[in-house]
Amino acid sequence: MKASFPYPPMPQNVGEQVITPSAAFKKEVVNVAGAIAFFAVVYVALMAAAILLAVLCGYAGVMLVLLKPAFFTLMLGLGLAGLGLMVLFFLLKFSFKRSKTDRSGMVEFHEAEQPELFAFIRNITQETQTPFPKRIYLSPEVNAAVFYDSSFWSMFLPVKKNLVIGLGLVNSVNITEFKAILAHEFGHFSQRSMKLGSYVYNVNKAIYNMLYDNEGYGKTLEKWSNISGYFALFAGLTVKIVQGIQWVLQKAYVVVNKPYMSLSRQMEFHADSVAAFVTGSEPLITSLRRIEAADICYSQLFNHYNSWFNENLKADNMYPQHDALMHRFSHDFNIPMAHGLLQVNAQSLAIFSQSRIIIKDQWASHPSTDDRKAHLLLLNIPAVMMHDPAWVLFRDVEQVQQQMTAKVYEKAEFASAPQFLTLAGFTQKIDAEIDERSFDKAYKGFYDDRVLNAFDLEKAQAQASALPDFQFNDLLADTNCQLPEKITCLERDMEMVKSLQKGMYDVKTFDFDGQKYSTKEAATVQQVLESELKEAQEQLAQLDQKVFQFFVQQASSESEKVALASAYQQLFAATTEAEEDTVLYQRLFETLQPVFNSEMTMESAEAIMTEVTEQEGVVKERLHELLQELLYTRCLTAEQQNKLETYTQHQAAYFTQEGFDNDALSALTEALSIFVSTAWEKCFRLKKEMLTLQIGFLQTQDVKAAMNEKVSV
Repeated sequence: MKASFPYPPMPQNVGEQVITPSAAFKKEVVNVAGAIAFFAVVYVALMAAAILLAVLCGYAGVMLVLLKPAFFTLMLGLGLAGLGLMVLFFLLKFSFKRSKTDRSGMVEFHEAEQPELFAFIRNITQETQTPFPKRIYLSPEVNAAVFYDSSFWSMFLPVKKNLVIGLGLVNSVNITEFKAILAHEFGHFSQRSMKLGSYVYNVNKAIYNMLYDNEGYGKTLEKWSNISGYFALFAGLTVKIVQGIQWVLQKAYVVVNKPYMSLSRQMEFHADSVAAFVTGSEPLITSLRRIEAADICYSQLFNHYNSWFNENLKADNMYPQHDALMHRFSHDFNIPMAHGLLQVNAQSLAIFSQSRIIIKDQWASHPSTDDRKAHLLLLNIPAVMMHDPAWVLFRDVEQVQQQMTAKVYEKAEFASAPQFLTLAGFTQKIDAEIDERSFDKAYKGFYDDRVLNAFDLEKAQAQASALPDFQFNDLLADTNCQLPEKITCLERDMEMVKSLQKGMYDVKTFDFDGQKYSTKEAATVQQVLESELKEAQEQLAQLDQKVFQFFVQQASSESEKVALASAYQQLFAATTEAEEDTVLYQRLFETLQPVFNSEMTMESAEAIMTEVTEQEGVVKERLHELLQELLYTRCLTAEQQNKLETYTQHQAAYFTQEGFDNDALSALTEALSIFVSTAWEKCFRLKKEMLTLQIGFLQTQDVKAAMNEKVSV
């Protein structure tokens, strides 16, 4: 029977050696199996030692009481026994912990609802010779994945895998690419090494429980120690022994997980081979880059939704809106569209990651997109590309999209009945916001997302008349406009090199500009970057001054020159103030950090809050000044202004004998966030007004030139 949906054909005459696990794959399987066996030996040894300790402590406790029956020997005996039992319980407590896969963001679909999709998936499982998924779920994001319910028994018994398909992914690929992506996931179905994943999962769950999930255990120890001073002594000894066990477990975690991450990367390559075997090399290559771009747009989509939440706006259907953002992405970054989809390559996304430093991350679970592409090109399996959207496999597409959109908002609590945001409303709102947050296109992004450093305005203005006339297009040539981004990339690479020198990356070598360096040579690379950064910063500073001087030359009157210099001066002053306000914010927030990150004694909490009160006095004084300033208050909503005024007028007790007041702390952090973000919003608005003012000089000149030309005619 002919399929009622388009189905990309399987490449012909491709040998099955393509999907035979490689030698590297098999080697990593052996390494992981050895690592798991190592952990088993370590854990058995720890358990044997704990049991022996418990027996010895119990025996010693009993003998102590028998040798000298008395209250204090009884308490010491009970303390010894408790120590042994608490250490033993520490090593066993993970087995009482139950975990379940969170499926709250997923919707399960059945064959009766989506017969074409299920038939399509069944065809792929037949071609890949893998079992059909136990369950099929749809989720909102740009992703597809295999998962299964891992438990103790899944290490020994066969477990059927589930498939989850992200509708954001469906929104981003054609049907051939969709087949390739699902075939990749079924490539994981076929990997017996996934059984090792179950072992590693359970090992990690045990280690995590013993390293980090100790709140209940800690409270039990505390209660025990509070019963008597005798028990407090043994509780302290228990903590020391547990810390020793945790040190051993941290080392064991590295031994188990490093080889497993390496195996995971080999599993990805093998799954890619399975995808190429049934679809060809090209579809997975073309989809890999586009998925990255689609995911960027998906994140942007939710940033917009979150920012509109307080306006009681709720998307009626997020997927056409996601598509609209991908079209805007195409326009903004000059990425071509074909068949309604982004045509993305490595160069297209270079703007988002221009690092010249490459570190082979031993803890990465996936190979880089470049490495996956190279692997697929090496296979060189031809493909027949069908450009139908993946949505053709779904029935009642709009209903499915709306159902998933409703799922996304399921836990959202609006202040009042939300207003549905249609595609037209979404586009209109996006256009308005982008227009509000953008500078004139004539600047070619030169001033975007950066601080304009101050320079001597009087000196620059005095020199302007003596300088030769500048040409605007020469000043903002592409090379010059790329200077801010170049500086950002150099600063980012500098931070990475400094991290390498501090040993923050578990690597011995790295690549810089295509050449391999040892981490000991990182200082040499840092010198190169520092020199380039200094030169680029000097070039940008000179260019900023030249642009100012160009517009001084364009000013048609002295009053325009004064207005321009005043606009620059206001911006420079506001930037300096914002930087100082940011220091106040960071200092106070750093003082607060221990409150959110760890438990502490009453004395420590009181000391921290005393320092907080002292520092926030300075912040409140500064806020009181700002709230009298029109340039600042115009950047606040009525709600934000009310919150800041309430904060400055009231002194909250963040900590009492009963503990921390979480509501007061939340109000504090919110006020601090508004305080510093508004300082920078003020800078943005002043910069936009300044840029609008000076570009107006050009438009005035154009109008005058046109009028003169008309008079001459």
